[in-house]
Amino acid sequence: MMNLNTNPFLSVQVVLFNPNMKNINIKRGLVIFMVMVLSACAAAPVKKMPSIFWPKPPDPPKISFVNTWSQPADIGLEPSWFKKVVQFIFGKGKTAYVIRPSGVAVDSEGGVYVADTGLQVVHYFDQKNHKYHQLYQITQTERLQNPIGVAVDASGLIYVADTDLNRIIVFNQKQKMVRIIGTENWAKRISGIAIDRLRERLYVVDTMGHQILLTSLEGELKGSIGKRGIEAGTFNFPTYATVDADGDLYISDSLNFRVQVFDPEGTFKMQLGSLGSQLGEFSRPKGVAVDREKNIYVVDTLYDTVQVFNSSGELLLNFGKSGTDPGRFWLPAGIAVAQDGHIYVADVYNKRVQVFELLQEESPSSQSKPGEG
Repeated sequence: MMNLNTNPFLSVQVVLFNPNMKNINIKRGLVIFMVMVLSACAAAPVKKMPSIFWPKPPDPPKISFVNTWSQPADIGLEPSWFKKVVQFIFGKGKTAYVIRPSGVAVDSEGGVYVADTGLQVVHYFDQKNHKYHQLYQITQTERLQNPIGVAVDASGLIYVADTDLNRIIVFNQKQKMVRIIGTENWAKRISGIAIDRLRERLYVVDTMGHQILLTSLEGELKGSIGKRGIEAGTFNFPTYATVDADGDLYISDSLNFRVQVFDPEGTFKMQLGSLGSQLGEFSRPKGVAVDREKNIYVVDTLYDTVQVFNSSGELLLNFGKSGTDPGRFWLPAGIAVAQDGHIYVADVYNKRVQVFELLQEESPSSQSKPGEG
């Protein structure tokens, strides 16, 4: 007669169906079985992305589509077989899917933070160093409620604007909360944030208060910019913000259908756009970012596109249109441009972050498929 202990599958069956065994032995048997099954599975195929470029020929390409991120596997990370088994058996582990991305920020190492109002976390994707984690725990009993804006200072601290808490939660690199910025009546309802790393300033967009708050990185309120209005330097439901290398501040003045630019002293410099349906005009500007050449990227949520302007406010091109395919958007929001030229856009209702790249002068392969403007 066969010794059951020499056959691992039969051994597992004995453990599972012997009513005299304790629950812990059942779980152990399941773990052994799952290890064997998972070890026999082939690795998932690598997702192949289409080659898409903007603008369309015959103009030389300036921006290319790279990838979409909605989970750690999209940057090459898969849970270990042990974690898969534990999660299957015991139901432990955090959801790692992007649900409703909002603000986006890039750290000095090229890692990308994505505020997710749907999952109530901030995702961290680091493709270069093969890392993924989440920020969400404020204290042992409190967590993020509605994280919408995110920024990173020169020391690597992460600032998260939670619109429901109406506070800025600051985390360190170990995902621990180090301080909270804001008081009960400091703002009506905050949204986007931006950091001037050189001057160590934090700009907080008070959307419902129609103003921009200026604080130190420690949270001391230093002043404010603007009030409600339509004139230069006033706002009507501003949403997102960014700061360029020179300290100029860019604000999406959403319901004035423009982006306003201020110098480091808070003095109005210029505006981009106006209400309209043509390129160079806006329907609902939200995310705003600036690249190393001081080109300005503006996400238009209702037009499902990103418009790119030079530092003088002249339209250069746009990329993306409505849809669910790669390179298309469904109500996009935040945007960030890294120093290496990668562009990250929060594609809200497609539940993903799309990655693009600002190209050098060389042209793509003739085998590539040109993108649609």
